[in-house]
Amino acid sequence: MDVSPLHGIAPFSTGQRAMRILLVDDDEAMVDLSATFLERELDDAETETYTEPGPALDELTDGEYDCVVSDYDMPGMDGLELLTAARERSIEIPFVLFTGKGSEEIASRAISAGVDEYLQKGGPEEYPVLANKVSNLVEKYWAETHMRRGFLAIESAEEGIGIIDDDGVYQYLNEAYAALYNRDRSELIGEHWDILYPADEARRFHDEILPQLESEGSWRGLSTGITKDGEAVPERLVLTQMDDGGHVCIVQELTEVDALRAEAELKGRVLDAVEVAIVAIDPSRPDNPIVYLNAAFETLTGYDAESVTGRNYRFLCGPETDPETVAEVRRAVDAGESISTEIRNYDAHGDPFVSRLDIRPVRDDNGALDCSICFHRPADRDGDGDADDAGSS
Repeated sequence: MDVSPLHGIAPFSTGQRAMRILLVDDDEAMVDLSATFLERELDDAETETYTEPGPALDELTDGEYDCVVSDYDMPGMDGLELLTAARERSIEIPFVLFTGKGSEEIASRAISAGVDEYLQKGGPEEYPVLANKVSNLVEKYWAETHMRRGFLAIESAEEGIGIIDDDGVYQYLNEAYAALYNRDRSELIGEHWDILYPADEARRFHDEILPQLESEGSWRGLSTGITKDGEAVPERLVLTQMDDGGHVCIVQELTEVDALRAEAELKGRVLDAVEVAIVAIDPSRPDNPIVYLNAAFETLTGYDAESVTGRNYRFLCGPETDPETVAEVRRAVDAGESISTEIRNYDAHGDPFVSRLDIRPVRDDNGALDCSICFHRPADRDGDGDADDAGSS
């Protein structure tokens, strides 16, 4: 997500960008000396020097700097007036007053004006102190800038982002998070997360989701929240455990397409959990191809979905498959009728197996045939409840 930087805020440093320092002092020899010492004391420091506050202020407005080191007593504009003018232009970088004219009055005024550091000039021994103060201020500024931009990104994110403490109470959430449930942020901060979920879904969180989050450190999946008016909110969640026991929650409302896909995925998981081999065929397409099969069918036949999808069901037939049974099944499928029969087929290794085949038509709301569903169950021909061996006839 592209978040435009605020005016006067330099990008966060990863350690690869040089620290840029602007020095202002009406004494040219002094400002050059300060620049030389700072570049010597600080790795990757770049300095720019000005002897007049006015042009220096214009440079601050147009350029990207990380810190200002300014004298106090200068003609036309003293150091504190330069600081005030910079802040009025939304330039919020650290400001160090480095002055040869020190007094308690100036120090007091500097603190009141918001100077970040106040330091009196002296001999060369002062420059390591100045360099240390500048370095600390810039590192702090970079870190705060990085956090501020991260916060702006979170605030402007389309996804709902919330922080929940170890007691399940919302400590923070962005506007998108609250809006998803038709609420204001103020209604949710300080409230337990279960205010946004119906009772059965809250139980699922307590019994299944939160234990998995605690054991694995993260959880992602689908859930259903409720708005302030009690309307259902189908949603996709990503939960990440934090070191203090709380967690970060990222939530997105499912679109209609997402919801249909999620429903299909759920049904697919249910069908894969069933031990009965299931196949769906499409009678509206040439040669009635297979369009779906579950895991039990793969286990029964040894064929995987990739090798079977799009083929006609007859590939299971072999030398001892009864052609009359095959013809009877085909007539039923073409007519969109149900049929139950016993049939001998052959698996991917060429071994025969006998199964009870049930085919049921599935129709849409208008009565048109959508597909036919085929169920394979092991044949029980002895009446003892046990399936015959694969090779029995």
